[in-house]
Amino acid sequence: MLPGLDEPTSERAERRLREEREIWITTVRSDGQPQASPVGFLWDGAEFLVLSQPGTPKIGNLAGNPKVAMHLDLDRDSEDGSVLTLEGVATLDGEPLSADEAATYVDRYQDVIRAAQLTEQELFAEFSSVIRVRPTRVRFH
Repeated sequence: MLPGLDEPTSERAERRLREEREIWITTVRSDGQPQASPVGFLWDGAEFLVLSQPGTPKIGNLAGNPKVAMHLDLDRDSEDGSVLTLEGVATLDGEPLSADEAATYVDRYQDVIRAAQLTEQELFAEFSSVIRVRPTRVRFH
């Protein structure tokens, strides 16, 4: 169960994390300015996996401050139109991408990969920085 949520709310959050394909990650620049970026992700029930190109601003930000905020867009299917937000701590390039994670990522984003005219090898070479985020606080609002 996600931290800070009751069981029905946690189940609703888990459903959204399985179904949504884009999440916004907010990192903090060295001058304290938050910077939000939409990213693809995998959620395994305990942590997020995000792939990034090395040298992007979010990678530099995470090197200086591993705290992040993440959120999904409005839940247009719910009566309250709520937003799922998460806070967490990111690990940068700690544990490499496993074969199972790579296969799951390719399966989830195959249409995007094809549209970018990338092979799997080109994708993982270009987006070689592995970001893992473990949530510490989760809420709907």
